[in-house]
Order: sequence, then C-alpha cells, then structure tokens
Amino acid sequence: MSNLRIKLEQQIIEKAMKDDSFRKHLLEDPKTAFEQETGIILPSSFKITVLQEDQHNVYLILPPVQSGAGEDELTEAELASVAGGAGPWLSGAGPRPT
Repeated sequence: MSNLRIKLEQQIIEKAMKDDSFRKHLLEDPKTAFEQETGIILPSSFKITVLQEDQHNVYLILPPVQSGAGEDELTEAELASVAGGAGPWLSGAGPRPT
C-alpha cells in the first residue's frame, strides 16, 4: 500500500471520527465525499466502498491478487542489469567486459 493512500485513508477516517455530517456523507456517497475532502478527482470507473464496523460486524480487506511481478516492478535479472549501470555480466548472463 502506498504512503499516499495510507495518508489519505487516515485523513478521511480522522475527519469522519470528528465530524458526524461528514461521516454520514461518506457512508452515503463515498466517492463525492472523498473528492471534496481531498481535492482529488477520481476517474468515473473508480469505485469507493465505505463500511462502518460495529460490535457485530468486522471487515477484513484483502489486497488485489498479484500475478507474478507487478508491471511496475523489475525482475531480479532486470534489476541486476541496471544496478549501478552494470551490464548483463553482473547477473552472470554474459561475459565480463575487458
């Protein structure tokens, strides 16, 4: 989870804990409440669901399933080939230059 997401979640939760009207708005229309509070406009396809726990209901949120390395992450071989500007010899994939 990114630091920005953690900070935004904390900001929203703290406001909801202090401001009953904001909490109600967040439960009724979470996307609009989020956008108004943060100033971040979300894509129309983006959905936010807000659930309020009580003494009988606890919610466990699972992260998305990742298949292998993420698109933004380098594999070990790719990382080794760019580390310090080194070539493929660093990972043992090629001869060392002379």
